Amino acid sequence: MNILEILNITKGTLINKLNLNLNINKIKINSKEINKGDCYIALIGNTDGHKYIKNAIKNGASLIIVSKKVSYNIPTILVQDTTKTLGQLATLIRNKYHPKIIAITGSVGKTTTRQLIYTILKTKYKCHQSQKNYNNHIGVPLTMFDLNKDDEIAIVEMGMNHLNEIKYLSKMVTPDIAVITNIGTSHIGNLGSKENILKAKLEIKEGLQGPLFVNGDDELLQKEKAYKSGFNKNNGLIAYNLKTSLTNSTFNVNINNKEYEININLPAHLINNVLIAIHIGLYLNVDIDTIIKALKDYQTFDMRMNILKDKHNNTIINDCYNSSLESLTGVLKLLKKENQNKLLILGDINELGTFSKEIHQTIPLLLNEINNKKVILIGQEITKIKYDATYFNNYKEVVGYLNNKKIKDTLILIKASRSLKLENITNFLTQQI
Repeated sequence: MNILEILNITKGTLINKLNLNLNINKIKINSKEINKGDCYIALIGNTDGHKYIKNAIKNGASLIIVSKKVSYNIPTILVQDTTKTLGQLATLIRNKYHPKIIAITGSVGKTTTRQLIYTILKTKYKCHQSQKNYNNHIGVPLTMFDLNKDDEIAIVEMGMNHLNEIKYLSKMVTPDIAVITNIGTSHIGNLGSKENILKAKLEIKEGLQGPLFVNGDDELLQKEKAYKSGFNKNNGLIAYNLKTSLTNSTFNVNINNKEYEININLPAHLINNVLIAIHIGLYLNVDIDTIIKALKDYQTFDMRMNILKDKHNNTIINDCYNSSLESLTGVLKLLKKENQNKLLILGDINELGTFSKEIHQTIPLLLNEINNKKVILIGQEITKIKYDATYFNNYKEVVGYLNNKKIKDTLILIKASRSLKLENITNFLTQQI
């Protein structure tokens, strides 16, 4: 793209004379990542990006986009809101490169579903996917900025905290395929009900140019006109004969009147995500044998149902990237079937607002179904529940407590919302001598 194209879509103002036909390589918001020929956008957030313009120029920026009047000897475009400009440029790149966009939303399982879809589609197509947790009004544009002209498919997560946020993202990138993994209680503190959460997730259809794929076992999604998959017999793609353990699942599907067995290193509560990925793979003409092989080789990633071993023969389930009532319920159901001693280290579920007390109070009912366990509760909300547990304020206190304990031959679950940083407990346990 060149400066003229950027100027036209942003409706910005030229601060100085510049070469409108100068080509721009990549668009960046971090001055440290700027390379020669890149555009630097000065965002105003926790820090003011305008403070780092000199560093961006030093690193080779060919264009800067600002919302404050500045004077540098470099092509400069002045706009009212650089955050809004991010979205405009994301649309520019989307329309310039024309990859098939797959947009994913849902209360839980977005990242797992994205990784599963990527695992399948990369066997046939050149694919790009969201990096890190890039799923909001800044992260989605950053995903688009990383696209290359030869990318055939881009898989993009879309998250939200309030109504109209996914609508904005969907209209920005106009997805060819959309996915809704489920409707749970995440962000219910902001939205007030699961019905409003459904309404917010369905905003993904606002810019949708093609089909919608959903978890057909989710009651709130069953009425949607969509490709549905799940265990219920009304779905278009149906799983059956499920056999599952802590680390692995096998199940059958029927494709064109022929039965196939799927084997994957994921537990039962994530199989609906697997089915959505299979459904999309089939829709995009990836043959079922290729899908089966890709899924058999699938590996989990950091802090999401990672199964680790330490030197004391403990099995650690590192699932502390995030938490919700739905995901916690899923993993605790798994533990019901395990006979060994268990240590459950659980932290707050965040963003529940006025529903926090009510939702946290359901956790004891889940815990009561598990035998041979000890429980550690961490945080400000979960520690308000009454249970036979040891209570702590933060992970540092837990590490100090565990340092004086000899834990061996135990199944340890570590799960909480991301802000509690419970990965530090995992690191402590796996590094113990």
